[in-house]
Amino acid sequence: MTPQKLTIATLALAVLVVAALLIVPRLGSQAAEFDVSGRPSLGADEAPVTIAIFEDFRCPACGQFDASVLPDVKREYVDTGQARLVFFHFPVLGPASDHVARIGVCVAEQSNDAFWDMKSPLYRAQNELDTARRAEELALTYAPGIDEAAFRTCLASDQSMATVRADRTTATDLNLRGTPSVVVNDTVLASATLAEVRRAVDAALP
Repeated sequence: MTPQKLTIATLALAVLVVAALLIVPRLGSQAAEFDVSGRPSLGADEAPVTIAIFEDFRCPACGQFDASVLPDVKREYVDTGQARLVFFHFPVLGPASDHVARIGVCVAEQSNDAFWDMKSPLYRAQNELDTARRAEELALTYAPGIDEAAFRTCLASDQSMATVRADRTTATDLNLRGTPSVVVNDTVLASATLAEVRRAVDAALP
């Protein structure tokens, strides 16, 4: 092999190695430990597996995930005591997404159950969430029992946005690439499919 061809071959190999290093973390990587306390959750605190979901209420793929994947995950793992489901806000679609995330924070501050009651209906009303006032109206409709005055005080506070920023920082620290993203215990899943979640949870169960 001539020196020129050897150089080309070496460069090509280097490119392949770099590409592989970039791809591998997306295929199911180990994540640093992160704090799930204080987040909206479903299931027993002592469940052996924690499933953390990172979503944006205005993300269409998140709406599909909520409708087609989470019901099976809840029935198979959460309701049976094998896993705990924890929600993180990861708004990626601009200021309107930030505002809906703050709405979620303020509902959950009053009632964890109300947050989960609101979650799926809010996804089904996704095309109405671009306007702040309408998003707030829908949240109050879908979260029965929420004190409206306390809800609006929370929305006006800096703390609600601080919580959203903290969730987003967690997502960034985990090197999450978009929404929805799923982390099972300390493993970032390659995709948010039911098959992938099942595979990861089954592997994590004692």
